[in-house]
Amino acid sequence: MSAHATDTQNRLLAAQPIYDRNTRVAAVELLYRDDLDQTAMDIGEAQATSELLLNLCTGITDQVDHYRKPAFINVSADFLLSRAFLPIDPAHVVIELVERIRPDADFIDAVAAWHRRGFRFALDDFEFTDAWRPLLEYASVIKVDVLNTPLEQALEYREHMTLPGCRWLAERVETEEVRAAYHDAGFHLYQGYFLARPITIYGKKLSAAAMQLTRVLGALYSDEPDMNLIMDLINDDPGLAMSLLKVVNSPLFRTRQPITSVQGVVLRLGLDNLRRWVVLIAAVRAGSSEVARLVLVRAKFCMAMCDAARYASLNPDSAFLAGLLSGADILLSVETESFLREVEVEPEVRRALLNREGPLGQLLNEAIALERACCMKQPLTQYAADDLQRYRDVQLRVQLLFNEID
Repeated sequence: MSAHATDTQNRLLAAQPIYDRNTRVAAVELLYRDDLDQTAMDIGEAQATSELLLNLCTGITDQVDHYRKPAFINVSADFLLSRAFLPIDPAHVVIELVERIRPDADFIDAVAAWHRRGFRFALDDFEFTDAWRPLLEYASVIKVDVLNTPLEQALEYREHMTLPGCRWLAERVETEEVRAAYHDAGFHLYQGYFLARPITIYGKKLSAAAMQLTRVLGALYSDEPDMNLIMDLINDDPGLAMSLLKVVNSPLFRTRQPITSVQGVVLRLGLDNLRRWVVLIAAVRAGSSEVARLVLVRAKFCMAMCDAARYASLNPDSAFLAGLLSGADILLSVETESFLREVEVEPEVRRALLNREGPLGQLLNEAIALERACCMKQPLTQYAADDLQRYRDVQLRVQLLFNEID
């Protein structure tokens, strides 16, 4: 991730520093940008939120680390209402609530729920109307647009709002005189062209399929999976929903009554099986057929090897996930380390993927070595007969699974 483009990089977003009273960087606001120089209003807030959060989780943290300060981010009202899984340490972000939001009872309840999880909020350009008053108790920062709000009026607002611990931020500061006036008035934070213009951040943008896979994996493998959120994600993806319905109504899952709803799919499969099937289907759709087959054979082989005595201590689901994520680079054209920033996985899986450490790391090395030997049609005499049989059985089963999905 860098502030300079190369031929293979995309424009991901922009970063604008926020300064304290001593002109030190206190935070950085992240703004949506793309290769067409569109804004969040151009493409729609829902899509902009998804892309901004994905870029934040899969690489923009490097840029935030450069500042070593929290990131202010704008998210859509729908995202907050969904109470979606956000794999970011709350200490690293401040969520901005902008004037376009309608702060009704449902929205206020959603903000309260996010606040209980440790997330902080900034109220941005909300015009200080009564409808926003219930949200003041959740605000860590109040932003004042100095171009649209006279200083006297801003001070009047502040006088009538006793908010312990809340900091006031002057934004769109474009001259030294304005900055000095708000400094003298006791404002805590400052942002605007006079101090620093937004810097465009470049990097590699994931495909739509890869973005969907990261969202699904994030929900499925969170510490406390939210089944309602998982069902919503599936419902929002008609292709995934139809594939799952086909799977549970296939001979692989013989049922007397056909299953016709996503809720029925979830109840029929259970969380563990749902994880495997959703990941399998999403992986097939994210990459080419041959690449997906290769990675899925690797993942299923890692899982099958847990039956071998030397790997009997390993959890089969962890082995499957490690095998799958080890192929993120060829399946999704994204570095494994970047992809892991979006997905919560066990420390053992993370160590195996990044450093090939522990028994799981050893298993990955064996699986990849056997895979390469088969692809290169090299002699297989060094491999145990049982391991080769497992690999051939897995290849056959994966082909059968592809037939079901197709």
